[in-house]
Amino acid sequence: MDEFKIKVGDKEHNLKLKKVADGEYQVLYDGSHDEVSIVKRPEQTVKDIHYRKENDKIYVDSVIGGIVLKVTKNIGDSVSEGDTVMTLIAMKTETDIKAPEKGVISNLSVYEGTIVERGELLFVIDTK
Repeated sequence: MDEFKIKVGDKEHNLKLKKVADGEYQVLYDGSHDEVSIVKRPEQTVKDIHYRKENDKIYVDSVIGGIVLKVTKNIGDSVSEGDTVMTLIAMKTETDIKAPEKGVISNLSVYEGTIVERGELLFVIDTK
């Protein structure tokens, strides 16, 4: 059993953690016993969240709500993985939207000055 000391405000508490099974623990805290489960989720990155690939096309969605500040690629331009295609701005913070794979820009759904919502389609890359 592992023992921990935690401080909440000015008060210190003793906490004991006993592994019951893989991902399952018993917590002993100030005389009470509680069962907890720790669920491990696979790590996700922005890259995993903001695009989807269907057939030979990649649909890239906005990761934030904001304004399209800059569009650096045009329809027909070749892109490599990691190339910045456009930059969004929200709350004075700029966010580069990068190509998740190499290909050719086949559609731009927005232009500079467009207000976008999170999840809105920004552009399409043809990987064929």
